[in-house]
Parts: sequence; structure tokens; C-alpha cells
Amino acid sequence: MDDFKDLFKKSSTGTGTGTKENPNLKTYDELEKERKKKKIIIISAAAAAIVIICLCCIGGCVSKRGSGAKARTNVCNLARTYAERGEYDRALNKLDDYLEKNGDDQEVWDLWNSILDMKKAAGGDASYGGNTYNYGAGDGSGTGGYPDSFKIDVDTSGISSAMQDSLSSMKSALEESSKQAEENRKAMENLVKLQQEAEEKRLADQQAEAAQKKAEEAAAAEQKRKAEEKRKAEEEALAKKNAELKKKIDDVNNEIQLGQTALAMGNIEEAMKHFNMADSLVPGEAGSDFKATKESEIAQALYEAAQKADTPEKKQQLMNNAVAMAQKAIASNPKDAAAHYILAQDALEKKDYNKALAEMKAAVEYDPNNYLYWYNLGKIQYTLKKYSEAASSFTKSCELNGNFAPSRYNLGVTQKVLKNDTAALTAFRKTIDIDPRHEKAWLEQARILADRTDYTGAIDAYKQVLKINNINVQAAMELGNVYYQKKNYADAEESYKRALTMLSPSENMTLTKYNLSAVLYDAGKVADAEKYAREAYEGKNYLKNDNSKVNIIYNYALICDNQGKVDSAIPLYLEVLKINPDHAKTKINLGVMYMTLDPPDVDTALSLFTQVYNKDKNNIEANNNLGKAYLLKEDYENAVKFYQNALKLDSKNNAIRANLAKAYAQAGEYDYAKSTYTELLKSDKENWDAYIELAKVCMQLGDNTNAEKYLVYVQENNPKYRKAEIADLLKTISE
Repeated sequence: MDDFKDLFKKSSTGTGTGTKENPNLKTYDELEKERKKKKIIIISAAAAAIVIICLCCIGGCVSKRGSGAKARTNVCNLARTYAERGEYDRALNKLDDYLEKNGDDQEVWDLWNSILDMKKAAGGDASYGGNTYNYGAGDGSGTGGYPDSFKIDVDTSGISSAMQDSLSSMKSALEESSKQAEENRKAMENLVKLQQEAEEKRLADQQAEAAQKKAEEAAAAEQKRKAEEKRKAEEEALAKKNAELKKKIDDVNNEIQLGQTALAMGNIEEAMKHFNMADSLVPGEAGSDFKATKESEIAQALYEAAQKADTPEKKQQLMNNAVAMAQKAIASNPKDAAAHYILAQDALEKKDYNKALAEMKAAVEYDPNNYLYWYNLGKIQYTLKKYSEAASSFTKSCELNGNFAPSRYNLGVTQKVLKNDTAALTAFRKTIDIDPRHEKAWLEQARILADRTDYTGAIDAYKQVLKINNINVQAAMELGNVYYQKKNYADAEESYKRALTMLSPSENMTLTKYNLSAVLYDAGKVADAEKYAREAYEGKNYLKNDNSKVNIIYNYALICDNQGKVDSAIPLYLEVLKINPDHAKTKINLGVMYMTLDPPDVDTALSLFTQVYNKDKNNIEANNNLGKAYLLKEDYENAVKFYQNALKLDSKNNAIRANLAKAYAQAGEYDYAKSTYTELLKSDKENWDAYIELAKVCMQLGDNTNAEKYLVYVQENNPKYRKAEIADLLKTISE
């Protein structure tokens, strides 16, 4: 199963007694016996039922006759009517109300399950949000929507043995029904659990996005505060010079304040009236820089409101006004950094990345100490695949504010793209120092450590991801890969199965099932491995890449092949070759299978091996198997030739060396055979087959002394190994 490791970088039929012609067709005598048997069971069951009813009446049990029976009948009829109309939830709720008071009524439970099955068959949601119940006490207490068990304690001392047997049968049937009900309950719990986990993941993703946005908003707020302090200082300086100018400035600020209030109330038109008035009131004697500052301030207010708009239409309206005011600010002062920032963000929204880059560069140029501008410049450069420039921008942002986690994380991502894994790892670790719950930083750290084969560190990092977000499917899948590389198959299996509970049919589900089949096979769980390999094969069409499809099909074929399921494996191998006619391993495996058929199809096998050899003369498997094929055809010259080729390619492979020695022996080249077996035994002193075959070669050479020595050596060191054959050979030597 070594082939699996390359791929991690990413109704039964009846068998009745029957007749000879049709083993599933029962004879007349068999049918008659079954009919009588069923009749006896029905009579016994009826008698037992009568006894139980009598006993219940004597014991004071509540009968279902009279008004109770009528109510029960009405409930069931109503539920059936609703179900027939497709109102499944209404039907189930009706039965819920009855079962809440009569939880031991198995017939009503059966109806409940039937309607739920009808709902599933109709394509409805398999989950059901009806009532839940608890029954019983002590060891038999239930935990879900079904009774865990039914206990019947009846005094049967006065009942005939036939009736006792019937009662036992009814108890068994009820217990089996209870078992099925428990399985149904657990299935329902699992569905609810999956739904809850999916909702938790959605909320976790929202929280992560919210945290990122919050960090960026906090940064923006800080920059705004600094700008406001600077603005006030400049205005105070102007006011000191001229009291009349101060009044005009106050009028401008009042209009801006009124505009911001209108924005907060959602009245965009009113806000724009005040903003335009403010712009018109800016005194000329205050200078163009002051005018640009006020226009920039208005543009920022509109931009911030656009980010919080509750509809796309409002957002667009606000952005259009923000852009128009930012353009006015730049016209008044081309070096207004905040205005350039707004134009850059607008260009980003429109996916005009080159314009966004130019505007953000201007923002950075005119306000070089603003870490948020450098951060946004890095993001644009990364989008344009200018990775080295992006790394420089993120680094500058980190220098200006060492506690801004988004810059650190994005620096790590960029360094990873640049193949600077050490720098990337440092950046991710610093991100975690700033924000210990930074899920993505933990995940990227885990991936780098896994690539470095630091599996222990990678596992710890993946566990941190799952601790932060226990339904991060990517982390669960990749953790399974790492456990597999460590040959920790039990934990790998658990991780893959955890991932599968979070996946719907998709490419990831197919690949996870494929990986899980490899783990299970290596763990010796062959039946489970075949199951998941088959399911991966059935989902192969989710894969867009033909190479991935080939891997899935080949994996399933290989597992069938290794179990000796020739009829299943051969069509799968042929399917691989339809997609990839040059798939060498498939041709080798197919060829080997053809050689093991009864009788062997050596010519087809030779053709397949030769195709691989012609493509790659250094393919060890092709050379070795060509040797085997020619040996079967008794073409000893070619057999020796290809075994020699294989041994040259892998000089330490004693299996190939043994094959070469065998070819020499069958060709009558006993001296070469003896020399080859002797060389083999120098490095593999417990190759008992080699000792025995070497002894046979020595006998052919008339060297009975050495032949006896080799045979006795095996006898003394492994007495049971080919015991009878060794005894016969020693007897031949002694004669």
C-alpha cells in the first residue's frame, strides 16, 4: 500500500435451499412445512395475546377499549390523513401528543416511524424537530424520542408450554423493536448534532470575520482620532489669528456636525445638504489646505457610513458621494492622504486593481506613518501577485504598529508564497502572540511544520485550530494526513471520520474517503478500507482533475486486487487506462494478474510489461516482471536479461536476486545460479528458500557435501520449514 503515500500531498442475495436448477426456488414440501409452521406461530401468538389481555384486565391495567380506544383510533386516522396529503410534520405532531401520554403503544410508534419514512422518501428534511420524551427509570431509562426498552413480567405458571413459547417470541419481537427504535433515536441525534455543528461553524466563521473587521475598524478609528486632533490644532491656530475667521470655521464645523447627525439617522439627502453647505461656507482666506481638510473629513464620514449601510443601494449612493467629495479634496490639495485612501477603496470595490494600487501608493506617500495605509497597500499588491512588494508593505505596517495582528498574519501568508517558510513561521507565531485565538495563523503554522516533517509540532497546532473551532473540516482532514505519515492509524482514522461528519458530497469528501481507505488498509481493516475506497470511487465525478480521478480508481482497484477480487479489479484497472493510457503501475498490476490466471495469459502480461519498459527502461518493476513472464514462457535468455537489468537498478534487492538465480537454474546455468544464491545469503542469512534452492543447484553440480550442509543448516535452525522436502532431498543424497 506504499502507493497511497504519494496521494496524501493533497444487498446481499438470498441463498435458500432451493432446487438444483434454481437454488432460490423452494420445493413443494418446503413450502408446505413453512405454511404449517406459520400457522402454528399465528395460533400460538393469538392465544398468548388473549392471555395477556386477560392478565392485564385482572391486574387492573387500563384497557384501550371504550372512549380511550376511540380516541386512539381518531388520532391514528387523523395522522394517516395528514400524511396522505403530504402534511408530514402535522401528522407527526399529532402522534407526538398521543405518545407523550401513551409512550408504550408500539403500534402508534410504528405508524410514527412509517410517516417519518414517507417524509424522507418525499424528499423532505430527514431531521424532525418534534417533541422528545423520557421513559422508565433506573437502568432502563430512555434518553430520546423512543422508549429504550420494554419489559414484560407475566406469571406464566398456569400457561401451557406452547403459550410460554409464544410469549417468549413476543418478548423477543418487542426487544428487537426496541433495539431498532434505539438505533433510530441515535440516528436522529446524529442528524441534530451535525446541524448544530454546521451552525457552530457558520457562527465561528462570522466571529472570525467580525474580529478581523473589528481590528481594521479599530485601526481606522485610531487614525481618525489622530487626524481629528491635528485638525483641531490647525483650526485653533487659525482662530487665534482672526476672530471673524473663527466664526466662519465654526459655521463650517456646525454644518458638518449636522450632516453627520443626519447620516446617523439614515437621511442621506439631508446629510448631503449640510455637507454641501459646509463646503460652500469654507472661507477662502483659510487656504486651500483647510478646504481640502474639510472636504476630506466629509468624504471620510460618507465612506464610513457606506461601510455600515444596510442595503447595496444605500452603500453605492454613499460611496458615490464619498468619492465625489474625495475628488474635491484632492483638487484642493493633491496630497490629501485620506482622500486618496477612499478613492483606492472605491477602485477595489470595482476590481480596478491598478487604479487602487496607484491611489493607495499616494495615500502612503502623503501619510507614511499610517500603518493601516501600508496594510491596505500590501493587500492590493498581494492581489496583483506583487508578493515581494506586498511583503515590504506588511513589514512596514508591522514596524509602525507591532500589535496589529492582520498585518502580521498577511506578512506570513506572503512569505509563504515567496517560499520563505522560516520568515512565514515567525510571522504566524507573532500573530498568535498578539491574538492567541487566531485560527488561521495556527492552521498555517501547522501546515509549515507538517511540510518540515515536524509532525509532533504540526499535530499540536492542528489541535489548537480544532480547539478554537471544533468543526474546522480542513484542519481535521490535514490532521488525519499527519497522523497517517506518523503511521498513527487509529488517530488518522478518527480525524478523517471527524472530517466526514462535517462534509457534504464534494471533492473534499471524496478525497477524505480515499485517504481514510488507505489508513484503514494499512491498519489491517480491509473490509472497511474497501468500503471507503468504493465510496470514494462512487464520488469520483466530484473531482475536476483527471489525475485525481485516476488515483481514486486505482486505489479501489488496488484494494480489490490485494484481496484477490480479480473480477472487480481488472475492470477498474482498465478504467484507469481509459483515462491515462500510460499509467505504469496499472499496467504492471494488470500484467501480474494475467500471469496468475488459470491458465495464465502470459502473452497479454508480456505486452503490458513491454509497454511500460518501452516508456521507461529503468522501471524496476517492468524489468523484474518481464523476467517472470519470460521465465513462464521458458525463454531463459530473456528472463536472465531482464532480471539482470532489474538487479542493476536495485542491487540490494534480494527478491530480484533470487529470481535471477532461479532463472539461471532453470536454464541449466548451475554455476551462475550457485554464485547468485551464495551472494544472496551473504546479506540475508535467514532466507531458508535460498538455502534449499542452493542445495538443489549443488546436487546438480555433483557437490552433495555442500548440498547436505545447506539442508542440515535449515533443518537445525528452522526444523518445520519445508520439512518433508528437505527430508526427501537428504535421503536422495544419502542414496
